[in-house]
Amino acid sequence: MSGNSTRVVAVGDAAILYTDLPYAASEPLLSVDDVTVSEGGTATFTISLSASPAAPVTVQWATADGTAVAGSDYTTASGTVSFAISETTKTIPITTIADLVNGEATETFYVNLGNAVGAAITDHQGLATITNVDVLPTLSISDASVSEGNSGTKVLTFTVTLSAASASTVTANWATSDGTATAGTDYVAGSNGLTFNAGETSKPIDVTINGDTDYEGDETLTVTLSSPSGATILDGSGTGTITNDDTPPLPSLSISDASVSEGNSGTKVLTFTVTLSAASASTVTASWATSDGTATAGTDYVAGSNGLTFNAGETSKPIDVTINGDTDYEGDETFTVTLSNPSGATIAVGSGTGTITNDDAAPILPEPVGGRTL
Repeated sequence: MSGNSTRVVAVGDAAILYTDLPYAASEPLLSVDDVTVSEGGTATFTISLSASPAAPVTVQWATADGTAVAGSDYTTASGTVSFAISETTKTIPITTIADLVNGEATETFYVNLGNAVGAAITDHQGLATITNVDVLPTLSISDASVSEGNSGTKVLTFTVTLSAASASTVTANWATSDGTATAGTDYVAGSNGLTFNAGETSKPIDVTINGDTDYEGDETLTVTLSSPSGATILDGSGTGTITNDDTPPLPSLSISDASVSEGNSGTKVLTFTVTLSAASASTVTASWATSDGTATAGTDYVAGSNGLTFNAGETSKPIDVTINGDTDYEGDETFTVTLSNPSGATIAVGSGTGTITNDDAAPILPEPVGGRTL
């Protein structure tokens, strides 16, 4: 007994009308099975002959979309399968494509058979069911920085990213915490929830920064993610840096007091020390000059004036004033060295007192003539 059949079969994306050649009842029958595969795995279809063929058999096949889309969910393919004498099964592997879309529905595609030679097709379509494998996307928060400004407020923006779009809502919480920056002074503390709707992969977190004119180092705060739903946390801590934009205060100059005994002859040196409160990266200069107190320039000391230079990194300089010795009995005497005209610094203590201490013995008065005087 023999017969033929006419069918419409989709091979690839085209519907093909074809008629099998007349076949004998003894000819084998072709069928393709259905398969189920996890997303990212290989869907292996089996094409079967009902009996071993007495002559070679060929059949064309091609994939076709169902709810799955070629190129996104699986790899499109087509070809011809040949059965040698005595062969009854052949396999067709089709690669499915994994993605990180959370909550995705089950998807399907087909392998269609057509144009068989040497056999009749009884089941021309195999169904592949791709089951979704939920690999939760991950949340990460960036670091951020902003200059503080001198007044008002600025916004420090952190970015939270989802590693892949989700088909369902993803949520998490966030909160600020102090580092070297202080909430209420340097920034406004904050906490809130964060929601990624289906398909969204990026969300901002804004923290308000307070401006000031204080010179200070860069300061930091932290934004921490917690309590995720629909995702896991990969990087849950972002560091916010408030960069200082204020000019550092100038260092200050101070001059010491000094003292020396005058000596009976020649000269001595009275040394004042001028100090800089902190080393400067640039040159600091000032002027100095002596002025009389109870000591008299030209008699008790040598008047002087000059410039004073601190090179970068230096913090101390001497000022030497020459003191004249004598044998006159007199009280301690003083004069002053005064700083002026600073450049690269301010003056904190600008006047140093120099004391010339008397080292001469008091004169002895002679006995009065004619006896003691009461």
